[in-house]
Amino acid sequence: MQLRLFDWAPSPFCLKVRAILAYKGVSFERVAVLGPSLMELLRRSNVGKVPALEIDGRLIVDSTDIAHEIERVFPEPAILPEDSHLRGLSHALEDWSDEALYFLGLYFQWIEPRGKPMVRRAFGATPLGIAARLFYQCRIAAQLRGQGTGRKSLDQITADLRREFGALTAILAEQPYLLGQTPYLCDFAVNAQLVYMSRPPASAEILHEFTALGAYMERMKALRPVALPER
Repeated sequence: MQLRLFDWAPSPFCLKVRAILAYKGVSFERVAVLGPSLMELLRRSNVGKVPALEIDGRLIVDSTDIAHEIERVFPEPAILPEDSHLRGLSHALEDWSDEALYFLGLYFQWIEPRGKPMVRRAFGATPLGIAARLFYQCRIAAQLRGQGTGRKSLDQITADLRREFGALTAILAEQPYLLGQTPYLCDFAVNAQLVYMSRPPASAEILHEFTALGAYMERMKALRPVALPER
């Protein structure tokens, strides 16, 4: 079975999918999307975003849809609970991560002054890289304003992030993973956002205050101790 992941390395959603594939021991080809492959992706998908996973010619877009398809094709080890109650909780936590934590991470990466230089380095100095960065800069600023985070002060956003980290710490107080002894899809989603926020200086400083989250991230990292061969 041939798998190709259209990938943007810094994206937390791409990180989520890469971590799931690694956890399941699935070999795949990474296709950097900033280049000619972007035209292929736009031609094949009306969504036009990453991650997008091709499995034997079939293209699946959106990290949640991709995760469910990976689970269907590669069921072991499972990332979706068998118990319907736990499965519902996993979905709710994943959605909260993708739709709440994500926007806080975007702010600290793209808007907060100390995060901006990292964006410039990630996109590079080529004409395509500069054009893509300027396009996404405008797009993300508009998204953040529409979602509401972009209309708050830095102090308010910092308080929001501490509240979210405090909630995660409380959930993990007596168990290694969000739903108990086993990592599920919600863990891969949350951990990807934490890794994303561990990079910009301002959000990294806040994350460092929550030592339990650092230990959680280490547990998630240890799930895939050996790098997979990538074609």
